[in-house]
Amino acid sequence: MSSNQSIMDFSNIVLSYAVNATIHLGLAPDPSTGKIETDLNRAKDLIDILDTLKQKTIGNLTDSESKVIDETLSNLKMLYVKATTNDAETK
Repeated sequence: MSSNQSIMDFSNIVLSYAVNATIHLGLAPDPSTGKIETDLNRAKDLIDILDTLKQKTIGNLTDSESKVIDETLSNLKMLYVKATTNDAETK
Protein backbone atom coordinates (compact mmCIF):
# COMPACT_ATOMS: atom_id res chain seq x y z
CA MET A 1 0.00 0.00 0.00
CA SER A 2 1.41 3.37 -0.93
CA SER A 3 1.64 6.12 1.65
CA ASN A 4 -0.93 8.15 -0.35
CA GLN A 5 -3.56 5.40 -0.35
CA SER A 6 -6.33 5.83 2.20
CA ILE A 7 -6.98 3.08 4.74
CA MET A 8 -10.64 4.13 4.87
CA ASP A 9 -12.07 2.41 1.81
CA PHE A 10 -15.76 1.63 1.33
CA SER A 11 -15.64 -1.72 3.12
CA ASN A 12 -13.87 -0.22 6.12
CA ILE A 13 -16.48 2.54 6.34
CA VAL A 14 -19.27 -0.07 6.33
CA LEU A 15 -17.50 -2.18 8.93
CA SER A 16 -16.85 0.86 11.12
CA TYR A 17 -20.58 1.61 11.25
CA ALA A 18 -21.29 -2.09 11.83
CA VAL A 19 -18.94 -2.27 14.81
CA ASN A 20 -20.60 0.78 16.34
CA ALA A 21 -24.02 -0.75 15.76
CA THR A 22 -23.00 -3.97 17.53
CA ILE A 23 -21.73 -1.92 20.46
CA HIS A 24 -25.10 -0.16 20.71
CA LEU A 25 -26.92 -3.49 20.36
CA GLY A 26 -25.12 -4.51 23.56
CA LEU A 27 -23.05 -7.19 21.82
CA ALA A 28 -19.65 -5.65 22.49
CA PRO A 29 -18.23 -3.35 25.15
CA ASP A 30 -17.91 0.35 24.46
CA PRO A 31 -14.17 0.86 23.90
CA SER A 32 -14.20 4.16 25.79
CA THR A 33 -15.81 2.77 28.95
CA GLY A 34 -15.31 -0.99 28.70
CA LYS A 35 -18.98 -1.42 29.63
CA ILE A 36 -21.67 -3.22 27.68
CA GLU A 37 -24.68 -0.97 27.28
CA THR A 38 -27.65 -1.10 24.94
CA ASP A 39 -28.99 1.82 22.95
CA LEU A 40 -31.39 0.35 20.40
CA ASN A 41 -32.32 3.76 18.99
CA ARG A 42 -28.69 4.54 18.18
CA ALA A 43 -28.19 1.04 16.74
CA LYS A 44 -31.21 1.57 14.47
CA ASP A 45 -29.84 4.95 13.37
CA LEU A 46 -26.55 3.34 12.35
CA ILE A 47 -28.34 0.55 10.47
CA ASP A 48 -30.48 3.16 8.71
CA ILE A 49 -27.35 5.09 7.71
CA LEU A 50 -25.91 1.93 6.16
CA ASP A 51 -29.22 1.28 4.39
CA THR A 52 -29.14 4.80 2.93
CA LEU A 53 -25.52 4.36 1.90
CA LYS A 54 -26.45 1.14 0.13
CA GLN A 55 -29.30 2.84 -1.75
CA LYS A 56 -27.19 5.85 -2.73
CA THR A 57 -24.33 3.72 -4.06
CA ILE A 58 -26.36 1.34 -6.24
CA GLY A 59 -24.47 0.77 -9.48
CA ASN A 60 -21.24 2.27 -8.14
CA LEU A 61 -19.86 -0.60 -6.05
CA THR A 62 -17.61 -3.48 -6.91
CA ASP A 63 -18.98 -6.98 -6.39
CA SER A 64 -16.99 -7.36 -3.17
CA GLU A 65 -18.21 -3.99 -1.84
CA SER A 66 -21.83 -4.95 -2.62
CA LYS A 67 -21.35 -8.25 -0.84
CA VAL A 68 -19.90 -6.54 2.24
CA ILE A 69 -22.75 -4.07 2.60
CA ASP A 70 -25.46 -6.65 1.80
CA GLU A 71 -24.17 -9.21 4.29
CA THR A 72 -23.44 -6.60 6.94
CA LEU A 73 -26.93 -5.12 6.71
CA SER A 74 -28.56 -8.54 6.74
CA ASN A 75 -26.65 -9.56 9.86
CA LEU A 76 -27.24 -6.26 11.66
CA LYS A 77 -30.96 -6.32 10.92
CA MET A 78 -31.27 -9.86 12.30
CA LEU A 79 -29.34 -8.85 15.42
CA TYR A 80 -31.53 -5.76 15.83
CA VAL A 81 -34.74 -7.80 15.59
CA LYS A 82 -33.35 -10.25 18.14
CA ALA A 83 -32.35 -7.41 20.47
CA THR A 84 -35.74 -5.70 20.22
CA THR A 85 -37.51 -9.01 20.83
CA ASN A 86 -35.36 -9.70 23.90
CA ASP A 87 -35.91 -6.14 25.11
CA ALA A 88 -39.70 -6.49 24.78
CA GLU A 89 -39.66 -9.82 26.63
CA THR A 90 -37.75 -8.37 29.59
CA LYS A 91 -40.21 -5.50 30.08
